[in-house]
Amino acid sequence: MKIHTDCRHYRASVPCSCHKRTGTPCCDCGEYAPVDERILIVKLDAMGDVLRTTACLEPLKHLHQRSHVTWITRANAAPLLAGNPLVDRILAVESNYLEFLHAEEIDLALGPDADPLSAAIMLLAQAREKRGFVSDRRGGVVPLNAAAESWWRMGVNDALKKQNRRTYGEWLYDICELPPPIARPWFQPSDTALRTAARVFGGSAAGAGLRVCFNTGAGPRWEEKRWKLRHYAELADLVCDRWPGAAIALVGGPGEKAFNAALLASNAGFVDAGTDNSLDTFAALIACADWCLTPDSLGYHVACAVGTPAVCVVGPTSSWELDCYGTNRVLHAGLECIGCYLAKCPLTTTCMDALTARHVWMAVDGSTAYTPGHGASLPTPATPSATAAAVRPRSPHRPIGGPPVAVRDAAG
Repeated sequence: MKIHTDCRHYRASVPCSCHKRTGTPCCDCGEYAPVDERILIVKLDAMGDVLRTTACLEPLKHLHQRSHVTWITRANAAPLLAGNPLVDRILAVESNYLEFLHAEEIDLALGPDADPLSAAIMLLAQAREKRGFVSDRRGGVVPLNAAAESWWRMGVNDALKKQNRRTYGEWLYDICELPPPIARPWFQPSDTALRTAARVFGGSAAGAGLRVCFNTGAGPRWEEKRWKLRHYAELADLVCDRWPGAAIALVGGPGEKAFNAALLASNAGFVDAGTDNSLDTFAALIACADWCLTPDSLGYHVACAVGTPAVCVVGPTSSWELDCYGTNRVLHAGLECIGCYLAKCPLTTTCMDALTARHVWMAVDGSTAYTPGHGASLPTPATPSATAAAVRPRSPHRPIGGPPVAVRDAAG
């Protein structure tokens, strides 16, 4: 009885998923998928960046259709890859990944990060071809193509970083030598998580037409990455005045517990969706919303992955690196210091003070009436002015109505 050890579904010592589902012997299986190439992706940090890097999988699998993909990441990011049909195996650096790295031959290894650990893993990989970065054996990194070198130089020079006008997806594709257009990242919340999210919206605001998700999570690295509490509260008032009965689910991580509690106390329009959700439930809450408001964080990349239109408020990081996928608007204050990447702002009035609820409201509402669940297109963008934004035409989904305060379009 033949066992196809070259099949994508083969699991060496345990039954594959096809056999568990159908009970069919390997030799008679109609789902035999022979592997010609083995591909390794090394992407460790941060969780949002791991998720948006899944955008490389679609063109990668198109070019290497009979391939097996292994992804090395950190354990906290593994749930973002679990269930992705284009990833065959996930290895965490906190576990026994080195044994596999030393024992297996790889045809193509992709390492788009210039951090020392990722580069060291790439150096150790026994790969016929490598793209991205490898260790220089002295604690530094070696870029393997021109795009990788430019990305590395931006990473060590704040002035170059601030001048950049290319998206992360564009850089990723060039570093990995993949053809455009830039695909969306991918994540599919489980049915259980989607039911939980539906109960949060439906149970707390029965009959509400509009469902909105405010994600306050911004991480601890940059102080001004999080939008201001008073702006969230004012925008919630504007939403509820415009669409009475709207359900605004307030989410975040454990670090936002006190911040979200203050918001819940300030505005009766909020629904407490919790700050201790699993990644699955967090993504489901965003997926169930008609639109999402978020800083430049995991929440934005989740919205991109599940297809929910997002308004992203950006402060010290680069708004130009965010891919918009035809559905989103990226807003920042019209200050020269935008994209400074400073951990703490020295100014009395910061970029997130200057980006007010009224600015964001113009991006969300404008003069266009909103009908929940109708797949209308975004209106024509306005002319760029003091506050930058990003808009691209969106495919049928849940719309965000109205003209933005200003525009960053596909050309820049």
